[in-house]
Amino acid sequence: MNDFLQDLDNELQDMQTASVPSPASPTQKPTPNKKPPQQKQKQAPKQTKKDGIKSWKKQEIRWKFASSFPDTKFFLPSLRDGYSRFMSIGWNNETGSKNMNMVQYGDDILLIDCWVQFTDASLPWVNYSVPDVSFLTKYTKNIKGMVVTHAHLDHIGSLKHVLPAIGMPPIYGTRLTLGFIRKQLDEAGLLKHAVLIEVDAGSREKIKIGQFDVEFFKVNHSVPDCAGLYIETPGGAKFMHTGDFKIDHTPEIDEPADLDRIEEIGKRGITLFLSDSTGSTRKGFSMSEKNVWEALDAIVAKHTKGRLIIAAFSSWISRVQQLVDIAVKYDKTIFLSGRSMIENVAIAKELGYLKIPDGVIKKMTPKATEGILPHKQIVITTGSQWEQFSALTRMAEGRHNAVEIVSGDTVVFSSSIVPGNDRSVVGIINKLIKLGANVLTKDDGEYHTGGHAFQEEQKIFLDLVKPKYFAPVYGDLYFRTVHKNTAVSIWFKEENVLMLENGQIVDFAPKNGNVFKSRIKAPIQEIIVDGHGMGVATSHVIKAREKMMDAGVVVIGYKVDKKTKAIMGHIKLETRGLVYIDEVRHIHRMIIKKARDVYEHTVKDVPDIEEKDLFKIIRDDMESFLLKRLDRSPMIIPMVIEV
Repeated sequence: MNDFLQDLDNELQDMQTASVPSPASPTQKPTPNKKPPQQKQKQAPKQTKKDGIKSWKKQEIRWKFASSFPDTKFFLPSLRDGYSRFMSIGWNNETGSKNMNMVQYGDDILLIDCWVQFTDASLPWVNYSVPDVSFLTKYTKNIKGMVVTHAHLDHIGSLKHVLPAIGMPPIYGTRLTLGFIRKQLDEAGLLKHAVLIEVDAGSREKIKIGQFDVEFFKVNHSVPDCAGLYIETPGGAKFMHTGDFKIDHTPEIDEPADLDRIEEIGKRGITLFLSDSTGSTRKGFSMSEKNVWEALDAIVAKHTKGRLIIAAFSSWISRVQQLVDIAVKYDKTIFLSGRSMIENVAIAKELGYLKIPDGVIKKMTPKATEGILPHKQIVITTGSQWEQFSALTRMAEGRHNAVEIVSGDTVVFSSSIVPGNDRSVVGIINKLIKLGANVLTKDDGEYHTGGHAFQEEQKIFLDLVKPKYFAPVYGDLYFRTVHKNTAVSIWFKEENVLMLENGQIVDFAPKNGNVFKSRIKAPIQEIIVDGHGMGVATSHVIKAREKMMDAGVVVIGYKVDKKTKAIMGHIKLETRGLVYIDEVRHIHRMIIKKARDVYEHTVKDVPDIEEKDLFKIIRDDMESFLLKRLDRSPMIIPMVIEV
């Protein structure tokens, strides 16, 4: 084993210790593609103080990251005897990024997935948003577990924020998914308090979580070891959840979706079928990973000048395996660049998902490339979406410590552009071209395939399951409406399609499974994480930032006599982002004159005015004045110093 892979092994030693041991023998690592024999029903371990569920110190944890959700007076409405409940906490009205749901029976609650979403310019200087579980913090004793469908950040990314707030319930997931979760919880200092229970989606294992019977089944996506879910309640409600899915008969390092299993579950009589709508606008079938392998193989075979740089999502483990196999075939060396890429490859290798011969992969450093001709190098890097500090962004801006883009280099975007990132990604491509690189995207060849089902695949799942009710999910209203129309086009009754909103509560009657749509809706807000702080997207902080970004800030400083309130000396003025250099003197004089007039007239009219009322009058008058004179509305900050 070469030094780099040995370093990856060492890096994972502390990472891979779960709170609940894997059922596998420590001397026999299971292979991901091998199905174990059918297992008996498994009962989740009881939560006790000895397990460490409640013994962790909340204050100590919160010093490391934000986990303080706002207070809410909302309580879940009473659930009638025998009824089963479903509620979406997030994933509707956005393009497949806010994934969290709740199932309830009696007093027991089961959660599904736990997203994180990276924000755009509409939320200035915010790191990301997380699920609003404020109302669930009252029900920590009722939450019996969380099931996770796969390892993407939009399904696991907020666990470090959410778990402490809801009482650290046990998490159920497949081997690779739990591997990524362990890394996140370990970095947050939560791993020793977590209960992680591994499930094989290829088995027919039935898991008892509280009063829920839960089964996982295999689906394909852009990361291996993905699962769909079947959840049955004592009231007879049967929920089936595809997770993110596609149908790929020739996937890389994974098995095809278990269509026989999906059909068998469908024959049980599904009450509510929840299915991925992200690819609903695409006709036909999605492309297989086999096509991508052939396209990448052709590029590497013909590449004889400069480095070959492949930009991909760090979770796309199958893409790494494809490039490893191709590198071996053509005697190339792979270099990994980007922290998340290195970490995810390490986890996947440790868990047996990646088969990497000695010497094929090295970490990207100036020394590592010595003696290796540029055309013999394949660099796999993060940054396909213009992440600000990603490796590819640093390459394009000349800030990478080991890669300098030169004429003859080829950069391949083995990815799709996430909606909203178009302009930023094009900006990176322009910078790469200016440096002399040849840039290829999926428009130039089959260098990438998505992870979401197209219309014909959606029809196959609907026809296999034949549910009573169908809810298109994972997408905004447009995508979900197209999915609804696809269902209606084959055989589904339009009145049985549930177009659910975030926070909407739907209950299902026992025996007949008829749906009851509650008029009560959970108040789901946009919860944002900003450094070590957490708040609501509609807060005054965000509004203030938007105002400053729009027109700048004006600080007006008055020095006044404590007794007479008269202004002493000159008014001090500081502006940022308001005026251009050639207009500073004129505008500053104008502002100072107006600020003096407002203060003196106000104090003259109301000599004993309170400071907060004085500040409000100054702000309002100055804002109106500047809007009229400059057509700008900056933030006004008055300050009074009494001497």
